[in-house]
Amino acid sequence: MRKMIFTSLVTGVLLTMSACGNSGSSDDSEVFEFGAQRNTDPKIMAEVVKQLVEDQTDHEVNITEDIPASPQIMAAIDREEFDFALLYSGEVYNNHFDDDQVEYSTDPQDTIMQAQELFGEEYDMTWYDSVGFSNQYGIAIQGAFAEENNIVTMTDLGEFAEDLTLGTDNSWIERSNDGYQGYQQSYGYEFGDARGMDVALMYAGIESDDLDVVTAYTVDPQILEYDLKLLEDDQKFFPPYDGSLVARNQVLDNHSDVSEILDSIVGLVSTEEMTALIHEVDINERSTEEVAREFLQEKGMLE
Repeated sequence: MRKMIFTSLVTGVLLTMSACGNSGSSDDSEVFEFGAQRNTDPKIMAEVVKQLVEDQTDHEVNITEDIPASPQIMAAIDREEFDFALLYSGEVYNNHFDDDQVEYSTDPQDTIMQAQELFGEEYDMTWYDSVGFSNQYGIAIQGAFAEENNIVTMTDLGEFAEDLTLGTDNSWIERSNDGYQGYQQSYGYEFGDARGMDVALMYAGIESDDLDVVTAYTVDPQILEYDLKLLEDDQKFFPPYDGSLVARNQVLDNHSDVSEILDSIVGLVSTEEMTALIHEVDINERSTEEVAREFLQEKGMLE
């Protein structure tokens, strides 16, 4: 890898990043680049990779945060500006490929296999199996209500739906296939009232009992903060967004030690664990560095 300074235009904003290559030292150490989106989960996973690589090898990892979206990450990987990232399997359905290349499925394994094949070939990178967590749409209700009525799945919720008020973001109300219209067709019921609103108002509404049900992302820290029950999507309606590490093949080919570390992260973090880690960062205002280190110590991967 070579030392370089580059400037990339990302959605109209000038983002300056320094990408370091071979340090020239006798141990042939490298400085790798991890690109992380604005969400907290990729920032945590960037720290996990950084701390493991720097603990177990002579290499270093530099993290660039707050990249607006996954397509910018992929473009930077293609330009060899980033070496690692966290991406989501459902991205394969977001108009990156022609319709005849992609077969839409809500099965997590089918989805991740398509992402691995198509993105791997397009960007000359390895798309690993899931880290273990999914950041996708879900349905959440108050925990006490779920326990009182033995509600575990979205199908279970149908018995009570006509008396419940749903709060969701405006886009989900309007979308047809994977939005509220498609949900009604898949599960065979509708809520007594469905209100589109900002996400912050949605969680405030269920906390104050103005709402009974909300659409949530499966790693939202508010699920823990407000003691909500995330229901099982037993009809597999929502498209899967399993988080996976990706890495440039050139890096993996040249550095087997790094490849082994990334292999060890597959399946490491469950959805429940990632939700708790995000809660520590977003709600308890701890640093991603501290939270990642504590997690790795608990897993026995760092001293």
